[in-house]
Amino acid sequence: MIEFALSKLNLLIFVTAVAAIVVFFMGAVNSNMKIRQSYELVYKVGKELSAGIESNSYCTVKFITLPQKIYTNSGNSDAFTIKYKLNISSNVSPTQEPNSLKKKLVLAIIDRKTNNPKIYAAYDIDYEGEVRFYDANYDGDTGNYDFSEPQEIVNYDPLKTKSIDTTLLFIKEIKNGKSIIYLIPCVRRNDLYQCKGFLETSGLKESVMCLDAIPDLFREPTTITTN
Repeated sequence: MIEFALSKLNLLIFVTAVAAIVVFFMGAVNSNMKIRQSYELVYKVGKELSAGIESNSYCTVKFITLPQKIYTNSGNSDAFTIKYKLNISSNVSPTQEPNSLKKKLVLAIIDRKTNNPKIYAAYDIDYEGEVRFYDANYDGDTGNYDFSEPQEIVNYDPLKTKSIDTTLLFIKEIKNGKSIIYLIPCVRRNDLYQCKGFLETSGLKESVMCLDAIPDLFREPTTITTN
């Protein structure tokens, strides 16, 4: 009887050990996949930005798409997704001398924690000139989006309330031999670009002439009347 009980106990210990190994292995695989998929996204966005920055055109405009979540496998379970923010910053602070170090844009995929967020992946790009990044938050009282003042560091969050951070409008213009780089959240929703009003009121519509080349960017909402 004792031998039977011991054999059952040994079997239980063995099964528990195997289960622990499997859980540990799956956790390690999931962690590695999160890092890999995060790097793929930050690399893709970095290459899009780099292509625009390196363009020889006096005015370059493009849209960059961000997914709402990063999926680490073919399923849709939250256990295999990353709810993230895309952090973009310049390594040159406004207080530093312009030629004190090489200018870089630093992109990072971080989690959505407010304090001490985890960094999953990072990528950097050389640039010249100025950077002006904008953020936008939905105002539930007015139903409009409030855009920030120009910044040199920003967190784009595709999952915040009524986020328009899933599409970024990239602009690089050269004025008087100097490059100015803009990033503006501007998703197209209900057939309208949600940054239209901001571009008009901020003066960017007049100052960046090639914005007129974007089809339907400044169109008015279509009014449907019925008899």
